[in-house]
Amino acid sequence: MERRVFSNMRPRVETASVVVQPNPELDVLVTEIAELRPLPVVALRVLELAEGDRFSAHELAQTVSADQALTAKILRLSNSAYYGFPRRITTVRDAVVLLGFRAVRSATLASCVIEALPGGTVMDPAEAWRFSVSVGMLAEVLSRATREHTDEAFTAGVLHNIGRLAMDQHRPDDLRRCVEVAQTRGWTVAQAERQVLGYTDAEVGGALALHWNFPPNLADAVARHNLDVNALPDPKSLAAFVIRARLFARASGLTDGVEPLSVEPASEEWNVPPLSRSLAQTGGIAGIAERVAAFVESAVARA
Repeated sequence: MERRVFSNMRPRVETASVVVQPNPELDVLVTEIAELRPLPVVALRVLELAEGDRFSAHELAQTVSADQALTAKILRLSNSAYYGFPRRITTVRDAVVLLGFRAVRSATLASCVIEALPGGTVMDPAEAWRFSVSVGMLAEVLSRATREHTDEAFTAGVLHNIGRLAMDQHRPDDLRRCVEVAQTRGWTVAQAERQVLGYTDAEVGGALALHWNFPPNLADAVARHNLDVNALPDPKSLAAFVIRARLFARASGLTDGVEPLSVEPASEEWNVPPLSRSLAQTGGIAGIAERVAAFVESAVARA
């Protein structure tokens, strides 16, 4: 059974295979990031809205519409090639009705976090976000195939790398050093971070997600995305979906610009129904790449 013990903002997570020890330096970093880059109030409100509540769709439209810049961004995204909707969408209410509660909620959260973490000096922000959105779409492919985690799969995939993006802005020298150590020694970046810093960017992301009041399930997926899926206590967890999606993205030649291209072949599960059918319905990797480009262009652009 999993046990969580909180050290300031950061959880200590224990399973049979992983123990994350409390780290004061990590707590300081997360507090610094949260103070300098607070999540917009609209995002916090959207996080509270759950699909199925009687008034959730109406409240979502009202919440987003109250922020003019965000409204412009959501409408730009709604009318982009990402959704390919044949009719022009002119209001957030129409977007919620025509695209669905989940789609608009996920796009709103992603847009808010992209705004909060616009880029640093080590990573190319557009490349990093393209990779993250690709992982989000692949996690969504998994959720459709299995009918599990349909509310959070896309969001978890899109946001899984926020710790690395945050480090790029607030500890770029540390991140650069870890990347160099990883390249020199043939390690993963996470292995280098553990050796050099005592914590990983995944743990930074998980702690930041908790600080921003993300649901525990979502914060857990962010914190564990760099683990071996076999080390997780639940192979069907949201974290497992993100890991599987991330591995397939890397095996398909995608990268966030920090991790090298993967030499591991894609898991055979993606070639077998219902997962292969779900992937084909999305247009395969080529179709995903086109939609991802449209999403990032719309979400990163200034209103």
